[in-house]
Amino acid sequence: MNPNLMAGLMASLSCLAQGEAAALSLDEALSRAARAPEVLSSQAGEAAAAELSKAAGQLPDPRLVLSIDDFMLEGDQQYRFGGSKRMAGVMQAIPAESKRTAERRKAAVALEASARAREYARLAARREVSLLWLRLYFLAQKEALLQANADEIQRRRAAATAMLAGGGGAEMAMKALIDQQNLGDALDLLRRDLQLVRARLARWIGPLPPSETASGALPAWVRRAPAPSPAFLDADAARAEADPETELRMSRSRVGVAEAELSMALAERDADWSMEIGVGQDAMGQAMMMAKVGVSLPLFAGARQEPRIAAARARLVGAEAEHAMRKAEFTRQREELLAEEAALDAMSRRLARETLPLLERGIALAEAAYSGGEGSAAALVEAREKRISAQLRAVDLEAERAAARARLYFLRQRGDAHHE
Repeated sequence: MNPNLMAGLMASLSCLAQGEAAALSLDEALSRAARAPEVLSSQAGEAAAAELSKAAGQLPDPRLVLSIDDFMLEGDQQYRFGGSKRMAGVMQAIPAESKRTAERRKAAVALEASARAREYARLAARREVSLLWLRLYFLAQKEALLQANADEIQRRRAAATAMLAGGGGAEMAMKALIDQQNLGDALDLLRRDLQLVRARLARWIGPLPPSETASGALPAWVRRAPAPSPAFLDADAARAEADPETELRMSRSRVGVAEAELSMALAERDADWSMEIGVGQDAMGQAMMMAKVGVSLPLFAGARQEPRIAAARARLVGAEAEHAMRKAEFTRQREELLAEEAALDAMSRRLARETLPLLERGIALAEAAYSGGEGSAAALVEAREKRISAQLRAVDLEAERAAARARLYFLRQRGDAHHE
């Protein structure tokens, strides 16, 4: 093989590999989202709750008790330990079984709440990264369209300049110059938006090299509307199902924590026990043993336990109200997104099936008229500008529809859901 041809082929493959390396697919972005600070923080919180649950409900540490009785401050045995009773023992506090059970329950629901928070943090990171990636993806499409329009404007400007040199076409030349200025402004604004989106995406997945841009196929859940689950089709089924969506599961777990705290407050009215056993010597040097049993007396519950119980009940009412509020907000978001998606679908179909074909026909008629000497160049330019505007509008509509579908998809996700 020709060495020069081989060198050229290797250079082409190298450029292709670099281009692929610079492409940021959605799967790669979501993989990086797993290391987002919020996700790592929630994972650490779950690990801490798991460790705390191991100690929940255990007996307190025993206490070593050393005592001296009958230590004389006057008389012949003044300040002498030999004439005193000496005792060494161990004391073990035994909280009521109801308290230990409530503590174990609270630890269990706290662990569940931290697991739900971890699921939600992961889902939120994936949702934000997906929305930003889609924004980056469609901005790149708009940039390509504007660049194509820039080439068209440049050709028109060259033609107008040639006509101007021949003594005509001043109006067309001026219009080409103005269009070029407007296009420059549009490109500057679009590149600003690209930089802003890249900065927001880097906040979740880390810094992006300047050459790295969104690339690859759109996921299936963006290309088509996600099918509603049975819970979304049947209101009764939705109420019967125990909040399967991740956000509602997290909210429900907070209600469980409040219920466990109420159980602990109620258990405070139960008596605790303690036991102490010791051995020692009396003043005569003879061995002796001591055993004590103690029990707490919650005699003043109205001043001590009952206020804590009332506070726990109030927190439970607040947690249930917050959960109801989140369910109502969840329903509102779902209905709004469904309405938005339906409207965007209708507009996209109308633009693709009616508007764009009409504009193409208008361009063909303008070209035919211009070629036949009956039409003006301005009419042809205007027809092409309308097509570019419609194409940009089509990209905007597709971007909005993809964002609505993405929000719907993540709104309906369960804790164990993954991307298709």
